[in-house]
Amino acid sequence: MLKNDDTIVAIATPSGYGAIAVIRISGNNSIKIIKKIFCSFSKNQIEKKSIHLGYIKYKKQILDKVLIFLFKKPKSYTGEDIVEISCHGSIYIQNKLLSIIIDQGARLANPGEFTLRAFLNGKIDLCQAESILDIVNSETFFSHKFAINQMRGNISLLIRKLSKKIINLLSLIEFELDFYEENCNFLNYLELKKMLYNIIKKLKTLIRSFKIGNALKNGISVSIIGCPNVGKSTLFNKLLKYERSIVSNIAGTTRNYIEDSLIINGIKFRFIDTAGINNNTKDYIEKIGIKKTYSKINKSDLILYVFDDLNEKFILKKVNSLQKKYPKKKIFIIINKYDLIKKKIKEFNSKKIFKISAKYGYGVNNLLSEITFFSKKITSLKENTIVITQTRHYESFKKAIFYLYKVKKNLYSISPEFLSIDIRTALDYLGKVTGEVTNEDILSNIFYKFCIGK
Repeated sequence: MLKNDDTIVAIATPSGYGAIAVIRISGNNSIKIIKKIFCSFSKNQIEKKSIHLGYIKYKKQILDKVLIFLFKKPKSYTGEDIVEISCHGSIYIQNKLLSIIIDQGARLANPGEFTLRAFLNGKIDLCQAESILDIVNSETFFSHKFAINQMRGNISLLIRKLSKKIINLLSLIEFELDFYEENCNFLNYLELKKMLYNIIKKLKTLIRSFKIGNALKNGISVSIIGCPNVGKSTLFNKLLKYERSIVSNIAGTTRNYIEDSLIINGIKFRFIDTAGINNNTKDYIEKIGIKKTYSKINKSDLILYVFDDLNEKFILKKVNSLQKKYPKKKIFIIINKYDLIKKKIKEFNSKKIFKISAKYGYGVNNLLSEITFFSKKITSLKENTIVITQTRHYESFKKAIFYLYKVKKNLYSISPEFLSIDIRTALDYLGKVTGEVTNEDILSNIFYKFCIGK
């Protein structure tokens, strides 16, 4: 995955039949290769125009009528000469054209190698490279919106501003270090503390945004839980509007969790049908299913706790116990099979409840509206709000804060030399986000996730 000066080629469109396919070549020999196999309808030399119509011809045989797009370095995606060939979408044509180009001296690109070359040639930073993958994988309006913001360099710009502030802090510390042995004190420690406070505050805001960013990228996780046979699977199917889970009158039908997604108002929701919670079971398999249920609860953004009666004491005991275990989780109390319950109530103990019949659909639309309302704090974010969506960024920011806190704690008690080391370490962690500080393992891990041809 290290930088190479050779020429690479790949099919950039999805595999299979289609109206057209695009084959991309990048490297110093891109134009040289295309000159050998392309016959333009135009009399102009190939370098003098950006778009050419003509034939791919090899060993006196015409393979296809194609459009050629030229992107000269350095004004190209990779920073190298790029040729993109738009041909017909025949699998035979695609594979044959690929093999012809390889015969002329190119090699098959690795996953993400075009974008890797863009990064190595300074066309984009690592944040922007990751955003390109997020754009390709975006499924909803909001996941696309924040990926675009990241691609435009919003996060990178903020990191550069924070890095500049840390460098200013480091400069003051190291200036003090030059005169440390002479017992000359130039530092205004109150001013240093204020600078550290402001930097840490900004980083904390970014870290807090990760929960929202992760939900936007991967979907808001909604776990449907409850005792066996209360109608969890029926509700799961009704929310998704198709028969996803097996439904029966036999308690414990769902032994493992089942997950599926639904896009509502531009936000992805991941609904999870879990195994019924039966703490008295002696069934080994059922115990494994219950353990997985609690694991999903721990990772969920919202919990739908389903009951099939109005035993107020029992419900409050169960809900309060779960809330105590997961104090930050939002829990909706769902009374299912309400069509069979004779006792009619509005709410109890100041807790809102949702009365539904999952089987007949009664109250399900109201529940869905409340679930959508729950996501409004995410959808109401301002246009230019910076939200991080990458775990790698989250971890780097946490480590940067850790070392900045060390500096703040030891500001008065240790020599500037040791303070300087911790500040540099924090700076390095910010550099890892944008790729100013990186290594081959990090690059391989990121770009291997890309498809070949991107």
